[in-house]
Amino acid sequence: MSSSLSALAQYRILPSRASGSWMILAVAARAPYAMVPLGTMTAITASTGSVATGGLATGLASAAGAVAGPLIGRWADHAGQRRVLLTLVPLSAVAFALLLTAALTGLNGPLLWAVCLLLGSTAVPIGSFTRARWTSLVRSPRELSTAFSYESTVDEMTFVLGPALVGVAASTAFPAAPIALAATLVLLAGIPFAITSPPLAARPKDADAAGQVSRADAVDMTVTPDSPARSRADVPPIPRVLLAVLPAVVIMLCIGANFGSVQAATTERAALLGADGAAGLVYALMGLGSAATALAVVLVPDSVRLAVRVLIGGAGMALMLAASAAASSLVATALLLFAVGLFVGPTMVTAFSIAERRSPTGGISVAMTSMQSSITVGVSLGAMLGGALTAASGPVAGFAVAIGAGVVIAVVGLAVLVRR
Repeated sequence: MSSSLSALAQYRILPSRASGSWMILAVAARAPYAMVPLGTMTAITASTGSVATGGLATGLASAAGAVAGPLIGRWADHAGQRRVLLTLVPLSAVAFALLLTAALTGLNGPLLWAVCLLLGSTAVPIGSFTRARWTSLVRSPRELSTAFSYESTVDEMTFVLGPALVGVAASTAFPAAPIALAATLVLLAGIPFAITSPPLAARPKDADAAGQVSRADAVDMTVTPDSPARSRADVPPIPRVLLAVLPAVVIMLCIGANFGSVQAATTERAALLGADGAAGLVYALMGLGSAATALAVVLVPDSVRLAVRVLIGGAGMALMLAASAAASSLVATALLLFAVGLFVGPTMVTAFSIAERRSPTGGISVAMTSMQSSITVGVSLGAMLGGALTAASGPVAGFAVAIGAGVVIAVVGLAVLVRR
């Protein structure tokens, strides 16, 4: 009991490593980007009268964000977060304003697609930037695990609350109101977050022969304001970073596929049971379960290797998803999806820890942004494949896609465990 309380007390350390105001800004700054998918779908569908157009607009924004993520990370590794953020955040605000204008005027065609591409390509990966910053602030692997657990919980909460904000704004005001709210949040939270970010990328004090930061006793990183920015030779190429963190990328891709396919399957099951409006609430329970156990990762002893955690997480997800596929009511589905989330949270935190440990020196921002891009791509692929199979064969087929994703995660964990 005392050891558990001591582990949970690690969260009290985080505000002393980074200011509490910065942590609050980091939460508020990522909220508008959690509103983009559903907000774009709602606004453009209402303005054009076509759900197909709304879906295409959403897909273009998501695809542009997934491609731009690692490139933004590379830029941050070279030039530092502050310069990148002070450039991107104003552009992002402009992109939201243009999308709002498009929604209010019923714009369609190439100009609308261009606005959506701009919106996605200027979307700031706030969660990835905060994780990269934590690597320069914490003083031990345990503190880093705590920081990643906290960040995963924040991600899950914004994942749940973002669509909720869209629903409230759209229902109480007008369909494009969520876009206006997102633009306001970018200005009020995004710009202060940019100003308070470190001027340069985190630099390791020591590195071993393989180019990895030495973590024998602690994560020893510093940001020195008077140090010169990295030369391009100091920053590893994006393909090298992606290859190094490939296991973590695959895990996040599968977690995203799980989200997308379960959303499709749950929506279809709710419709078949005559409770269309309950689909979002049922699906949100998986996010709540994930957020709860992401916080509890600090209770896991350091002796439990990361690969073992991935193996257990993937196997647990697959088993609970199989039970969800067999459920016959929405109540049972909701409870089982909550149980699925209990395995998702720790697996996500572990994936980020694997990426941090495997990323080459100078490539931490690329590693973190690639993780965010991976889950975005995974959600899109899972939604498309799960949606098509669900439409053809029912919700069980959609759940089958998610089960397969869980199995792949378990296989990755087993492979990493065998290869050490």
